[in-house]
Amino acid sequence: MTSGRQGHRPHPAAAALALTGRLARWLRHHLLAVFAVLGVVAFALGLVGTYRHFHANPETFTWSNVVFFAATLFIADGTVFQDQGQYPLPLEIARFLAPIATTVGVADAVSTVFAQRFERFRARRARYHVIVCGSGPTATALVDRLVRSRRVVLVAEDAQREYPDAELPPGLLRVIGDPVEPLVLAQAGVARADVVYGCLPETSSNLAIALAARRLAATRWDQPLRCLAQVGDLSLIPHLRARRIGLSDDAGFRLDFFAVEVLGAHAMLARHPPSWAAADSTIGPPPSPAPAPLVVLGLSGLGRALVLELARRWSSYAGPNGPLLTIAVSDPAATTQLAALRSREPALARIQLTAHDTPGGELTQAVLTAAGSGRPDGPPRPDNPDGPDGSGRPPEFVYVCQDDEEQALLCGLDAAQLVNDRFGVGQSAIVVCTDRQRSLQEVFGQPTSSRQTPSTPRPLLEDLQGGVRFFAVNDEALPIDLGDTDLIERFAQATHTRFLVSEQLRGAQLGSRRSMVPWDELPDDLRGSNRDQVAGFGEILRAQNLMLLPVGAADTDFAFTDAEIERLAPLEHERWLLERANQGFRLGPIRQESGSERRHPAMVDWRVLPDADRERDREVIRTMPSILAHAGLRIVRLDDPA
Repeated sequence: MTSGRQGHRPHPAAAALALTGRLARWLRHHLLAVFAVLGVVAFALGLVGTYRHFHANPETFTWSNVVFFAATLFIADGTVFQDQGQYPLPLEIARFLAPIATTVGVADAVSTVFAQRFERFRARRARYHVIVCGSGPTATALVDRLVRSRRVVLVAEDAQREYPDAELPPGLLRVIGDPVEPLVLAQAGVARADVVYGCLPETSSNLAIALAARRLAATRWDQPLRCLAQVGDLSLIPHLRARRIGLSDDAGFRLDFFAVEVLGAHAMLARHPPSWAAADSTIGPPPSPAPAPLVVLGLSGLGRALVLELARRWSSYAGPNGPLLTIAVSDPAATTQLAALRSREPALARIQLTAHDTPGGELTQAVLTAAGSGRPDGPPRPDNPDGPDGSGRPPEFVYVCQDDEEQALLCGLDAAQLVNDRFGVGQSAIVVCTDRQRSLQEVFGQPTSSRQTPSTPRPLLEDLQGGVRFFAVNDEALPIDLGDTDLIERFAQATHTRFLVSEQLRGAQLGSRRSMVPWDELPDDLRGSNRDQVAGFGEILRAQNLMLLPVGAADTDFAFTDAEIERLAPLEHERWLLERANQGFRLGPIRQESGSERRHPAMVDWRVLPDADRERDREVIRTMPSILAHAGLRIVRLDDPA
């Protein structure tokens, strides 16, 4: 687990190398100035001292001798001191200060010439570090957040421009070059890294980085190398995941895909959730009246991801028989884009979407009317009551998701004024999404101004009584939670949770066995067993002419037939037998999971396996579709005529 790596105590040699690197950076930053100061002082003292020395003997005094012998002090030439007598104090000081200045100047030149080579040497020898490939907002945000606690290696052609020497953080190393090239990745120490982030603009380039990283990490034997490739279009993520899940020939390599927009939608709803999303899900089903409407201005990548995430969360919260959630969307191409979203996201069936094709994705009276009534035009729905003045129900949140930050700020301020004029101050919250401009929130002040202390800086502009809030997407969404994005890890946790439920239904008690504990307390070998189980999903499916595809709006819930379960369960048992045998287990009448003699009574062929153990294998197959569905994937039968 990477958490274990983060707490790893560095080797003394690595610590010494890091100290040397910090010293080298200090030298590069200060040696030139030290050399200049020492050089000027030494030369001035040398001139004064040689002048006094030669002036005492008029026969040898010339100004050329004064200047020449003052200059020779920098190369430790002792000609002027060959008489071994008493010399003026300035000359005595300069004879030692000048060689020191020369040494400092040589050191500065050497450090300048060899700094990049030494930095590459340190990167190539690094261990348990994070590699960020590419430049731009995503890469910069990752580096700025990760470098506080981890060793980070930035690989980019413009790495030195992004982080010049004067602004280089202590934990950052730079490798200048194209990260797609395997040789450049090797110079970043990818074979010993923990995580590789591909943050180039093109999806194909990030896939090339993943391919090169896998080849360079082919000999890893301890922990798998995790690689996260950024995807330009969030619609590609389920397709790429469907093609990746289940490849069992990459024990030392894990690949997943991310889009900053998807991460930003998750982070935004964690920071600014609707009331029903922030409520405790254990309080029971949602109330019968419809929830307060929501408005999304702009269908940028973040806007689309936000609509989809709201739909999924509401579908999970309200269930199939709950009320519809109203979301009004304003965008120049709202009708077209929402139609495309509906075609591939089943959860949008539980959303009352109203599309408004506006010139700039701004908030208009028509959008507010549609949000309040739950319909593009016409009277309000019976379960969506009017406001106090009959103007319709105010939206709980207006999420401004424009690509252009200037346009987003303008739309946000206009929306706040329009909502306040129509419904009154404080009825709706306007959330303006920016790239990394945290300063905007400081300019307008924090919404919880009542908690500000006397030392809190006063805002520059009035914040419309907390009605306008700002959300910095890259700052909030990054760094990526590896446990949240690693599909194998998520599937393994879901599988273990279902295992606990099924075992408790059979009468087992929590804590009765090593495996009967929550995931956070599960021993590492059993966590690995769960990961191996879900990693074998793809192999099992391919063996039975089944395939993974992204979920579509017209898809029905997939379920294995009884005959398919009976065919697939023996394959799962064979996988389990091989995994246990590799861990040293042998057949024995009593389960023994620790010590040198590891035994298990289920280490037998399927034909003689007890019914209780067969049912456990069948349960793995039965729950497979629902586990995959959490990642937006479905199983299809390739030989199904439909």
